[in-house]
Amino acid sequence: MEEIYQKLNYYLNDICSYLNEDDSFLLDNIYRIGEVNDSFFGFIYDYSLENEVVQNHLTYEDVYFLAREIIEHIDSSYLESFDKLIANGELDFGYDDEYDGSECLITYDRQKQEVKTLINISREFNYNDVRLLVHEFIHYTNAKKYSTNFNYLAEFLAIYFEFYAIDYLLDKGVNREEIDYLYRIKAIRRNSNSLFKYEIILLAYLSFGNLDSKTFTLLQKYLLNEEAEYSEKDFEKECTDLCKRLSKCEEENKDILEDNPKKIGYILGEEIMAYDYKYLLGTFLTILARKYSDLDSIVYLNNHIFDYNDKSVYEICLSIGIDISDKDLISKLLSAMEEYIISKEPNCKKVRQK
Repeated sequence: MEEIYQKLNYYLNDICSYLNEDDSFLLDNIYRIGEVNDSFFGFIYDYSLENEVVQNHLTYEDVYFLAREIIEHIDSSYLESFDKLIANGELDFGYDDEYDGSECLITYDRQKQEVKTLINISREFNYNDVRLLVHEFIHYTNAKKYSTNFNYLAEFLAIYFEFYAIDYLLDKGVNREEIDYLYRIKAIRRNSNSLFKYEIILLAYLSFGNLDSKTFTLLQKYLLNEEAEYSEKDFEKECTDLCKRLSKCEEENKDILEDNPKKIGYILGEEIMAYDYKYLLGTFLTILARKYSDLDSIVYLNNHIFDYNDKSVYEICLSIGIDISDKDLISKLLSAMEEYIISKEPNCKKVRQK
């Protein structure tokens, strides 16, 4: 195991150096994030989320104008920018997996001003295309200037309005089988599973320094719940699996790293650890905001995110009615999550009974 620990320490040093500089929320809140994730991980696997999605004959014009209709209902002031997407060459629809998923690509100059933006939609040939276009356009609206909080809240804002788009389409009478209304819940189940497998390793590294044969003893003494069914073998297996995963990611990006080996912390940090928690945070906040916030407050936040640069994520969440330090936050989250799942899939089955 010593060789595994040494290699993991090498990776974690670079990852944490990058995250500490550019994405410190995960490092600063790893214990709380792990606590929330553990509860969600146990909760979500009680449910079978197997809704099927079929294709239809929506043209790209259909997708564009339906998304435009939804955007107008969110905030009509967005229409000026939305109507210029095609004329400016900023929107493209990909076919046959031309793009690796849909995305909004933003390029900043050295003064952190936006210089180029592209929205690429990988078509699924159903109403998911509309959902995805709304999601990516929200990224487009709040990324024109650099914001210190954009890194943490970008996915929340995009996912919130994506959920709004789903509600709008279903209320409009769209066939439920033509839109994946549980897509985000299924996606964060995967993110939760991924984070669950390395959160305690990251916590141990941040708490005690380099991993070694004594780390598990320190975990037992200071951090693990006495009732936790977690052994040293479990810890060693998770370390081994994470090391393999990081090594695979390094190998997949070897061409980039050959030219710039200092990018390893950025690549591993973004592709694995930051990716998981941002989508979890974004979806969790969306579920809470649907119950405890109102549309106008979220639209206001989206339009004024640059004015919140001196505010913490905690303060911003308070401004929309969510207290992320609330001792009952987890129970409120899981209750709201269950309400959402049942509202969209009334016959959703629990695959595990307690």
